[in-house]
Amino acid sequence: MKISEISIRRPVFTTMVIGALVVFGIVLYTRLKVDRFPDVDFPVVTVTVVYPGASPETLERQVAKPLEESINSLSGIRTLRSTSVESVVQVVAEFELGVDLDAAVQDVRDKVAAVKSDLPDAAE
Repeated sequence: MKISEISIRRPVFTTMVIGALVVFGIVLYTRLKVDRFPDVDFPVVTVTVVYPGASPETLERQVAKPLEESINSLSGIRTLRSTSVESVVQVVAEFELGVDLDAAVQDVRDKVAAVKSDLPDAAE
């Protein structure tokens, strides 16, 4: 017998087989382990500076550039980018996966503290 003949002659049987396969698939899917996709926390450090009333160009020149130059000297940085909008600049440093995040945060704090005197007085 062909599958089509069984499906036509016994539609309830066919429906039950499909239903059993769906239930079996759902049960096995919930028990499926994630071996190839481990839980990973990416080491990312963000520095946000608020400079009230400053234009994005001013922020880029007076705040973002000194911060980027200082933070860029750290080892283990994968990417470094900054975003300047009205009155706010955000510098994001993404480190390599093997880097200790606590040590990276402390290093960034030290670099920001070193550059803090070069930033405008109104910058927070």
